[in-house]
Amino acid sequence: MEAPLGPVLGDAAYAGRRNVTYVAERGGEPYFPPKFRWTARSRGHPAWRRMILRYRHHPEVFHETYRFRANVEGAFSAIKRHQGPFLRARSAVRQRREAGWRMIARNVDLLTRVRAAREAL
Repeated sequence: MEAPLGPVLGDAAYAGRRNVTYVAERGGEPYFPPKFRWTARSRGHPAWRRMILRYRHHPEVFHETYRFRANVEGAFSAIKRHQGPFLRARSAVRQRREAGWRMIARNVDLLTRVRAAREAL
């Protein structure tokens, strides 16, 4: 059995009723900022209504969680700058594995820089 997703952050491009429902069905809590004039009508997607109402009635809670998206974007940007924006693997399984190894390599790089900086002091 898979673990629940927890908070799922994304920009407005991913904010659609089907995506929000997909996240909610897997135990996640969607945080996608709505575009201008979006309604809370669920149209068969109750998770959509919950997300929109959370955004409208509790914006401080919404933004307190959504602000962590900047950390993720920064990490992906650093990986792309240092290792290139393209994955070399062709299959989806191997692309996922390659992306994971790139993240591990980035973390090791950061750890070695921190250690070197401490030793220089």
